[in-house]
Amino acid sequence: MKKYIVVLLLFSISCSDFDQEKQEKSVSSLSAEVKTFKKEFEAIKIDSISDLKLSTYEVERRIKQNYYSDTIDVSFGRKMDDFKRMRRMIGPLGKEQGRLKNSINEELLQLTKLLSDISKGYGKRESYNEYIQFEKNKVTQIKVLYDEYVKMRAQFLEMYNELYIELDTFSKSIEVKQ
Repeated sequence: MKKYIVVLLLFSISCSDFDQEKQEKSVSSLSAEVKTFKKEFEAIKIDSISDLKLSTYEVERRIKQNYYSDTIDVSFGRKMDDFKRMRRMIGPLGKEQGRLKNSINEELLQLTKLLSDISKGYGKRESYNEYIQFEKNKVTQIKVLYDEYVKMRAQFLEMYNELYIELDTFSKSIEVKQ
């Protein structure tokens, strides 16, 4: 009878260790995924959003103050509309960048805490799988945020690279003339 109790006890303990290892691997893989997002984000984030905002305002101000034309130049008007649209993208881009950075850092902290709890056996062991699923959902949301940021950043940089140098040069040339 004692052998059966010992075997049953040993079996139940070993099963929980299998779950624990599986849970730890799951959390570690989530953590690695978020660290990958963080690394990619740090490589592509725009550090000087406020400088971009100021320089675009300056170009627009110079053109408004110094451009006088008696005819309508449709292509120039389109460029200015695109430039203004690009300038308005800077604010939301900065907000998305900050939101993404905070989300990544918070998620890494939560995953570290969850991994620590699982390895030490703190909290409700029966709820670990629910916690892991919750964190998986948050990582999926971070992936969506990251993809949106990359898309918005690409649109902004495409417009910026296409328009800024040309309009900056033009605004400086008309400022010198007057």
